[in-house]
Amino acid sequence: MQTMRKIAGVTFDLWDTLIQDRPRGFDDAASIRVDGIRKILTERGMVHTRDEILSAHVKTGDFLQLTWNKMRDMAVHDQVLFMLTCVDSKLPGKLSREDLEAIEKVYAEAILQRPPILLPGARVALESVRSKGYKIGLISNTGRTPGSMLRIVMDNMGILEHFDTTTFSNDILIRKPAEGAFRVTLEDLKVVPKAAVHIGDDAGSDIAGAKGIGMHALHLVHDGKEGSKIADARLKSLEQVLDCIEKL
Repeated sequence: MQTMRKIAGVTFDLWDTLIQDRPRGFDDAASIRVDGIRKILTERGMVHTRDEILSAHVKTGDFLQLTWNKMRDMAVHDQVLFMLTCVDSKLPGKLSREDLEAIEKVYAEAILQRPPILLPGARVALESVRSKGYKIGLISNTGRTPGSMLRIVMDNMGILEHFDTTTFSNDILIRKPAEGAFRVTLEDLKVVPKAAVHIGDDAGSDIAGAKGIGMHALHLVHDGKEGSKIADARLKSLEQVLDCIEKL
């Protein structure tokens, strides 16, 4: 008689687990946003210096960090309104809905001009997990780039098709390690926590978060960093993912 499989669902983190930023010096995405927003404002007769807009971008990042520390998140629309208010408290009220949409587009789509790269072994790991019949989900905290854009990035990389569901923090307004981020995803997969395993690189948001709701967790450890002591296994590469899942 064939024994019942212990694991039914597998969830992955995204950043530094499946993808990573390209090597860069100056923050290219910030430069793209600042210059693009300044161009739109100037065309509307609202002239502000690059330094003013860059300062507002930095202040928005500081405010986001405070929000993220509370395991909460902000929609791109609200991030843009906050940033514009930092430039000039009356600025949002001077802009039309079409203007705001154009600015949000520049803000959100910056990543598409310099997309991240796929980590070695990511595609093969997803293909192998899929081939064994596991349900697959993604649970990702976002920064300034929303899930709508990250899905495009993943699709361009050829990995989006492997996921049954994708959960991004800017969509649900909560962040890992909050339980809700994991529960939303597992509910979509129709898998209970004890029958699921999460793979991620962050000992706190990924491993502690997953273990906190009763999931299994595999820690992908980069650059000689110390692996989580509560992880079910510690991986040196994505090539080990399927083998570790099937040993749970």
